[in-house]
Amino acid sequence: MISIFEFGYRYLIPSIKRRLVEKLIDIGLTQKEVARKLGLSVSAVSRYLSMKRGATIDLASYSDLDEAISKLAIDIRDNRIDFHDIHLWIYRIAFYALSRRYMCRWHAKIDLNINPDLCFICPKLIGSLTDSSLLAR
Repeated sequence: MISIFEFGYRYLIPSIKRRLVEKLIDIGLTQKEVARKLGLSVSAVSRYLSMKRGATIDLASYSDLDEAISKLAIDIRDNRIDFHDIHLWIYRIAFYALSRRYMCRWHAKIDLNINPDLCFICPKLIGSLTDSSLLAR
């Protein structure tokens, strides 16, 4: 079984970063600026944009996640958030997605031993640590 932590590290976090890179480019940053602000190489930014990295999960279909990523992108563009807080927000978005069971079907596609109808690990574990204001600014 792929644990929720491995799933998050290998699939969810890269998908959040990919969507964030897309948003930052859409609001006018260059690939070089995005790389500098996120602590990535320019080639990593390019791989996110070409869907060679972080493409497993389509986060755009979750409006609350997409809105949170958009707000994060604006804060980054406007220099209202530092490097460490950027990563704190990436993890907050990941925890929120897991606690809402948004990732269950994706996890089940990757690990056939996962039955989303029976597994409630994420909402029980992470949901008990968070609340609905997790994405509030």
